[in-house]
Order: sequence, then C-alpha cells, then structure tokens
Amino acid sequence: MTSKIRNFLSKLFKKKNDAPLIDKLEDLIESDIDANGGMNAEDTSELALVSNVLGLKDLTAEDIMVPRADIVAAKIDSTLDEFIEIFSSNSYSQIPVYKDTLDNVVGIVRVRDFLPYVRNPQSFNIESLLKEAIYVVPSVRLLELLVEIRESVNHMALVVDEFGGVDGLVTLQDVVSEIVGEIQQNQSIFPQVATKQDGSLIADAKTPIGECEDLLGVELLRPLVKDDDEINVETIGGLTMLLAGRMPTRGETLVHPSGVEFDIIEADPRRVKRVLIRRTQAK
Repeated sequence: MTSKIRNFLSKLFKKKNDAPLIDKLEDLIESDIDANGGMNAEDTSELALVSNVLGLKDLTAEDIMVPRADIVAAKIDSTLDEFIEIFSSNSYSQIPVYKDTLDNVVGIVRVRDFLPYVRNPQSFNIESLLKEAIYVVPSVRLLELLVEIRESVNHMALVVDEFGGVDGLVTLQDVVSEIVGEIQQNQSIFPQVATKQDGSLIADAKTPIGECEDLLGVELLRPLVKDDDEINVETIGGLTMLLAGRMPTRGETLVHPSGVEFDIIEADPRRVKRVLIRRTQAK
C-alpha cells in the first residue's frame, strides 16, 4: 500500500463524528480532489484504489464470515496439551473458548500466550489468558466492521443472531482480504482470466461465465438448464458449484457436458477462488 493510501485511511479512521463510515469515505475522496485541484495520473490512480472500497458498501459480516460449522474453538476445560494440539493442527493465531456450547463463548485466546507454559505446564491457567470477545450482528456493513475489529484487542468478532447464538466468526484478516481482493479485481492488477500456452484458462472464480464462453467458444450455462428452470448463476465459481451440486473442494475436477473440465486449484470451505479450465473432447 502506498504512503498516500495509508495517510488517506489514517485520516478516515481518526474521524470521530457519528457520520456513517461510507459517507466519511466519500467526503474524504471529494475533499482530497478539491484540495489538490488538478490531479496527476499517479494521484488519480491511487485515489481510485481507495474509491473502489466504496464498491464494498453492500457487503456485510454475513457475506464473509466463517460459518459456525467451520469455526475452530476449544472448551474451557481443555488441557494445555489439547490447546497446543488445536493450534498446531490449524493455522490460526487465536481461537474462541467456550463453556458447554459455542453459544457460550467465554473469551478468546492467542497462541503466543501459551508459550510461557510449555516449560512450566503446572502453572497453566486458561482463565488468565482469556481476552474479551466482541459480537456483531450479521447485517453490519463491512467497513463499519473493519473499524470495530481494528479497535478490538483480538482483531476478531463473533457474528450472532437475534437470540445470541453464534452464527459465524470474522477476523481482521478476513475483512482486509476482502477489501484488497476487491481493489485488485476492480483495478485489474491481476487479470480475471489468464490464457496459458496450451490454450487452457486460469480464471478467478468471480469471472462472469459469458467471458469464458467467449474465450472457449462453448456454451457453458445453457446445457445445464433443464426444461423451463431458471438458473441464477453468473460466475465461474457458481458454475462449478452447479456442476458439483455442492461446494467443490481444492484438487477436484468437474466435467461439463461439453467436455470442458474445471480443475479447482484454490478454494476454502466457503467459496471457490481459482479454477483451471481445459477444453477437451466431449465424453
């Protein structure tokens, strides 16, 4: 991130009035343009990167959260060895700790806080390591969520429903990744589709189906429509989910009726990210 963008966001988060964050962001963009008068190409490009964040204003915590079923957490009565095993088996730096059920989270623990107990296990006391959890509703907007998580000790928030049940979990990294990914996509820093020498395509899962149909010269969606059914799928990621009938997994190969093969090369439990598309003979 350039220094101008860092300064821009710094000004944004220092504003303490009650205006919605989206409005403050728009005001800052307009004020920077007015203050600079004529902006050169570099300034315009950098400001455009920040402006693209406005495209995220309709995204909420529910859109990016790790769903309840995929949350890695530990029981309050877990032993030191059990905590270490949970952390070593996953790549997370912090996890929720709960009593009885996940709906009763008593705090958040960080892996670095366990290091002093490795050589002194008899003094282990999990309650002394607990950090307060923060809670947000599923409908909180992404940029507002960014500020709330950023100000928390754990950089993590639990998404709860109207009854207080835990629906999901969001980290600062999740929010930043979503914003950076959107900026990269909107600015075409990385092309959505890259054509390899053998004619196969590497496509971002958000690539419109029509774009790949044009490159392959093959209809991908129409052959999957049965009778008068309406299929509300627009992206390559959605197409792979339609072919699989579920969320595809990394390393899986899906075969289209036309013979086109889709290799899932990057995915997580929530979504497909990148796909290798090969045109072969129909089978």
